[in-house]
Amino acid sequence: MATSQWRLIVSICCAAVFGSAASWAASNDKPPFYQLEWQGKSAYLLGSIHIGSADFYPLPSQIEAAFDRAKALVVEIDMNQVDSRALLQKYGMADKARGLDWQSRDQQTVAAMVPYCEAQVSLCQSIQSFAPWLQASQLNLLRYNGLGYSTDYGVDMQLLGRSARRAVFELETAESQFQLLASFDSQTQWSMVREAISVADTELLSLITAWRTGDEAALDTLMQEQMGGEGDTQMLEKILWQRNQTMAEGIIKLMNAYGSPAPLFVVVGAGHVVGDKSVVQRLKQAGVKVTACWREVCQ
Repeated sequence: MATSQWRLIVSICCAAVFGSAASWAASNDKPPFYQLEWQGKSAYLLGSIHIGSADFYPLPSQIEAAFDRAKALVVEIDMNQVDSRALLQKYGMADKARGLDWQSRDQQTVAAMVPYCEAQVSLCQSIQSFAPWLQASQLNLLRYNGLGYSTDYGVDMQLLGRSARRAVFELETAESQFQLLASFDSQTQWSMVREAISVADTELLSLITAWRTGDEAALDTLMQEQMGGEGDTQMLEKILWQRNQTMAEGIIKLMNAYGSPAPLFVVVGAGHVVGDKSVVQRLKQAGVKVTACWREVCQ
């Protein structure tokens, strides 16, 4: 099983219905990108997505130049250091006691899955032993694979692959992310599965379009719609807002550390850098100067 399947449920939280990005060129991309200045030190912050294709690269020249200057890479977690097998066994398997096994599916989920599984028999058989959140992640991954996108071309994985001689820092732990996804109740987890089955291809592709065009307002609006809207902020609170504060504090700590290499190049999911409770806003509130590099000149 691919180690990065679970990350899609985190990254597919922001989308805008603007159609496919299939004919794009990387030189035209303007993903969310910022320069940070804090007490005489600088860093760069890139909002990323965890899936992609070969035509994402090289990244726009401004981003590539900043990455070349960077002395260290900062990521949510360093997937190269994760024991994914152990974590999946601990957090990713079906749990009958919590209503998270195949036989415990609610009627709404069964109604959605029966026709889907009639056409995807082997796939559905292969995911029955997983917790619903992991089923949803697997289904999302396979949907994107069918549209020509892969986690192998995810921005964070690509930059990690180019950082063998750089220091790499993490803002979170892999276990905390697995634990977070496994913490949702059965109703929420099965709703993730239904969403993974029913979401239209155009909406999946719109994540990529929104990221490549850097439409922050659209990313924020669709992010909230995808994660329950104003009526149910449980997923927004747990998957984004709480983690945004942790990430912002971690970035400042790294920039402030004695002897910390500078500049840093920070990569987090695009959903974390948009909105009024984003990492960007948290940094500004803490006194960090944040420059949006597509609207102003970054050094």
